[in-house]
Amino acid sequence: MSLFELYSFKGRIGRRRFALTQIGVFLFSYFATFLLIVIGGAGYASMTGVRGVWEAVVNGVGVLTAVQAAWISVAAAVRRCHDRGLSGWMLMFAMPPVIGQLWLFLSLVAGPGDRGTNLYGRPQASADLSPVAVVA
Repeated sequence: MSLFELYSFKGRIGRRRFALTQIGVFLFSYFATFLLIVIGGAGYASMTGVRGVWEAVVNGVGVLTAVQAAWISVAAAVRRCHDRGLSGWMLMFAMPPVIGQLWLFLSLVAGPGDRGTNLYGRPQASADLSPVAVVA
């Protein structure tokens, strides 16, 4: 998977690649947030000397990290919807608190994708991690 594909809303991805993308986004966001908290002084700037311009830089990097993580996560979810033969707008069903997350899990994580070509293209070749690729 290329870097451009992470940001793209076109095409399809399978369950494994979707799950790995979401886990990767979570881990990246978690560690980036941790580093920004440490650099920013955990909100107590007077003790760390992070003030003025540097405080703005830390905040700006935090915002950029959050925007990129959200973009990649939504793009992966849209491509997973495409794999199921659904429009990306179906993600709006994830908005209601409990029912939306249940639908999101059952549809995108647990549900199989279309086997053949659908409106959104061909299924990806078996580029997902396989036991042979992991061992080799």
